[in-house]
Amino acid sequence: MCLLAVRYFGCLIGKGWKGQMVQGVISELNIYPVKSLQGITLQQAELTEQGIKWDRFWMIVNEDGQFATQRHLAQMAQIQTEISDEHLILSHPDHEPLLVPLTYKGEQVRQATVWKSDCKVLDEGSVARAWLTKVIGLWRNQELSLVRMAIDFSRAVSEKHTDGAPNSTFFADGYPYLVCNTESLCELNQLLQQKSEASIPMSRFRGNIIVKTDTAFIEHKAEHLVLASQHKLHLCHPCQRCKVTSIDQTSGEVQSPKEPLATLVNMDHVEQKGAFFGQNSVIAEASKKALPLQIKVGDLVSFE
Repeated sequence: MCLLAVRYFGCLIGKGWKGQMVQGVISELNIYPVKSLQGITLQQAELTEQGIKWDRFWMIVNEDGQFATQRHLAQMAQIQTEISDEHLILSHPDHEPLLVPLTYKGEQVRQATVWKSDCKVLDEGSVARAWLTKVIGLWRNQELSLVRMAIDFSRAVSEKHTDGAPNSTFFADGYPYLVCNTESLCELNQLLQQKSEASIPMSRFRGNIIVKTDTAFIEHKAEHLVLASQHKLHLCHPCQRCKVTSIDQTSGEVQSPKEPLATLVNMDHVEQKGAFFGQNSVIAEASKKALPLQIKVGDLVSFE
């Protein structure tokens, strides 16, 4: 079924696909409160300009302020996250949980870098620093700290793929939303199985809004994801993937280091060369006046 869907989608591309509408349903909603730690699956979510509420709100950095991810420290995948009414809770099977107040009570302002963005951040303090260093260890021979974005700092999204519209995000790689399609994963897994590789779960791609459709990779050709409220996300740019997709998002183990990147590179669902899966997105400009928006699993949506 997946292969047939992709062949049909290929025909649409060949005919200059534009303006087609593909319906779907939201099958999963996820946030990742701390960049590169485990996520939280939601039944309903609040959308803001910077992403789903609490998504990538915190980040782990070393003493130089350089951001750490599973690219550097695969064991970060073992740390679970939870949001209570008052705390961010980090937990690990071998350690007592760490509770971080949602309301910042410290005074430690510092600088941190995520990719090309120099950010003003707030350090969560010595208790969080000691816990992270104990659980994860040193990185580049330096202790690790937990930081959040300073309230008076805004990290701009590149306007290159947003039609010039200004947007902001917290500590996501580049865009506040990642939209993924279950049928696209189905096609990828069929190709992996043909190579005698194990299928992979959607969790490897760490998407925010997962949509179930019957048309693979439609997310790369549509301009918008239209929500049940008729408000829209602007589908900006295919997400180029890295070796994190090879890491089990619970254990931190890597069974097949070259996959799924090797298979994605040889697929032709994106015009440019590379390993792409999922579509980076922002709230469409006309829908920002309605923020915050509410969405839930089971909502009918469409790509157009």
